[in-house]
Amino acid sequence: MTVDIYHYYGSDLQVSPSGDLLVADQSTTGTQRVYRRLLTNPALSNTAGDPIASGDYTWHPDYGAGVPRKIGSPGNVPATKALIRGQMLLEQAVARSPAPVIGLTQQNDLVSATIQYTDANTATPQLLSFDLSQEP
Repeated sequence: MTVDIYHYYGSDLQVSPSGDLLVADQSTTGTQRVYRRLLTNPALSNTAGDPIASGDYTWHPDYGAGVPRKIGSPGNVPATKALIRGQMLLEQAVARSPAPVIGLTQQNDLVSATIQYTDANTATPQLLSFDLSQEP
């Protein structure tokens, strides 16, 4: 069994009551991994295959959905939903049935997502939501 540290994307590590690093339970581990996958940018190439942006993970340049890169560009909500669904199904913690339900809106420089899925390890429903904008 793999043990993950409690660490949400963009947040600090957490300390347990005993002073050790806080360990995540199975559902939290799955949620953390889904957030990380969706919010991590993979390497980006132009139509000729030349790199134009490096990925967020040096040793895994193809990892991630790259949802943050969708901000500010003309929106294609159905394509972005399909990208999110495909990336989520790469995570072992996401049950295939029932399929994840993805709500996505994009307005100018703001992307809002609400995602419901069932944890494959615990069979419990999970809810994720995030807003991303170009503003600092």
